[in-house]
Amino acid sequence: MTATVKKINQMPLSDVSLVRVVTETDIFSFKTSDEISTEEVVSEGEEQTLKLKGEIYANREAKDTVLGYDLTCKDNVMCPELLKVIQGGTIEYDTDGKTFKKYTAPPVGQNASKTSFDVEVYSAEVGTDGDTGNFSKVTFPSCKGKSVPLSFKDGEYYSNEYTIQSRPEKGTAPYTIEKVTALPNDTVSE
Repeated sequence: MTATVKKINQMPLSDVSLVRVVTETDIFSFKTSDEISTEEVVSEGEEQTLKLKGEIYANREAKDTVLGYDLTCKDNVMCPELLKVIQGGTIEYDTDGKTFKKYTAPPVGQNASKTSFDVEVYSAEVGTDGDTGNFSKVTFPSCKGKSVPLSFKDGEYYSNEYTIQSRPEKGTAPYTIEKVTALPNDTVSE
């Protein structure tokens, strides 16, 4: 039997062009992230070996189960709205209802009410003569955030590092990758 040679799609990708945190009611879109890493979360099965008097009679293969992904998203500016979605807490605005005044993290010793959201990551497709105008959109569903540590250092800009757990329902893909021809045209509502 002769194997068929198949053409594969190869898309050189570069940069974190855009990140969107999509809740049931809101979309938070930001271009200030320059790094996102993912780690697969797996429930590892155990091999079952039948061994009698030092001799192996049977071995059942271990099956691993993917539970989702842990994402680490660096954002190079402080955004209280993202802090609220990622870890919970409250935001206080000035009398105009728009200008940020105060963010309060969730109280110690209490379970924070966290919002469920999807994370969309856009990365630019690059050709031999530069950007192609196409993007790769990776969507991680059913996400919840963890507490966000704060870090300050002289001479450096503050940045947040969000730790996000994507744990989709059984039978749902842990992520999708889609080719898109443009970044979303997000308009800000007032």
